[in-house]
Amino acid sequence: MRTILTGAGYRFSDNSESGGAKEENDVLCCPHCQAVIYKSGPNENWRASDGGSGWCGRCNAPICGTCANRALTEVGCTPFVEYVEKLMSDEHRRTQFRKLAGLDPGPDTSFRRFGGRTRS
Repeated sequence: MRTILTGAGYRFSDNSESGGAKEENDVLCCPHCQAVIYKSGPNENWRASDGGSGWCGRCNAPICGTCANRALTEVGCTPFVEYVEKLMSDEHRRTQFRKLAGLDPGPDTSFRRFGGRTRS
């Protein structure tokens, strides 16, 4: 069964040498931009390092404050995985077009073996 904590990590920060305190947090990545989101305590909400937070109903996951603001004002939900898949699809389409149009020079056919000698 998939839960919110599936794939979560753990953060331990020891600042006691510089007068700080020890901190332990569960961490996740924002599904929209891959920013680190951490949970301060057992009864606390998920927060990004910038202090902002939000919830994406489509992803059903916590998101950072920047993506929460952008989702409300601009584009809605844009998961990082979909963004990467779109970039890869666009690049594949461009490559296929260049091959069909004869714009790519093709693979290098000169084959050389180690030592500088060609095989005959």
